[in-house]
Amino acid sequence: MLKIRYQLSNICAAVVNCIGYRRSVIDINLSRSFPELKYGEIKKIRKEYYRYMFDLIFEALWAIFASQEKICSRVTMENPELLDELSVKYKKIILVMGHLGNWELSGALTGDGKHIRENDFSLNNIYLTYKAPRSKNSDRFFKWMRMHAFKKSRNKGGVIESKTIIRHMLKDRESAGNYIFIADQSPGDERVVTKFLNQPTMFFTGPEYIARKLKLPFVYLGMDRVDRGEYRISFKLISQDHSQLEQGYLTRAFAQNLQEDINKNKVNWLWSHKRWKKELTTDEQKLYNELYG
Repeated sequence: MLKIRYQLSNICAAVVNCIGYRRSVIDINLSRSFPELKYGEIKKIRKEYYRYMFDLIFEALWAIFASQEKICSRVTMENPELLDELSVKYKKIILVMGHLGNWELSGALTGDGKHIRENDFSLNNIYLTYKAPRSKNSDRFFKWMRMHAFKKSRNKGGVIESKTIIRHMLKDRESAGNYIFIADQSPGDERVVTKFLNQPTMFFTGPEYIARKLKLPFVYLGMDRVDRGEYRISFKLISQDHSQLEQGYLTRAFAQNLQEDINKNKVNWLWSHKRWKKELTTDEQKLYNELYG
């Protein structure tokens, strides 16, 4: 079934490439992020990105009806033992990831119910946090789409709107859970400035705030696209004890890890998003200059 979907993806990508969907946004993002690239190289990445973009859509639709075992066969985990060990020490874990690989297949983290390790972290509740879209119909659709993995794996976690996370955690402090934040979108007023892909960039402070407030481990979740329809997840512990770390350290470390993964596979990120549409305030620009010169 995926082969048919990839054929459709090829057709859609070719059409969109001719139309030039968000061509200027993609080209500007790529040229600023990788100033060493020539225009021919940017053009090639853009063309590959269109195919990648439609692959994400068709894979997400495929995952709704595919078995959990098939989904897990497409998404492998490199070092799940790290989360297993942390799950023994902590009731809850904060995981941060970007729009990398195919985040819509992150439900594979709930496992297939067959290959279970000792102290397997997927036996605990897994929650995918998200920012609710303005449209109620869109909100209902994305919730429905993302809840399928939890129903198939019988994991008692689910999808939680980001504004309710703290309340959810505090309400049930004793229950074990892993909370996944897709944290590379343009933030609101609460933000941290860092150097990301060669330019001043602002990131959400929410995951760091929660990790500090509740004294939870902060883990980077990387998702690499190994091949078409094949993904590999890896975990990297950024910090367990944040008490001696300056504010913003965790968020900047997340941005650095995400940048390293993007550099390894330049097509593998959401380039059509207007990520740098907001300008720094005077204070943020001053801080940025102090940090990065």
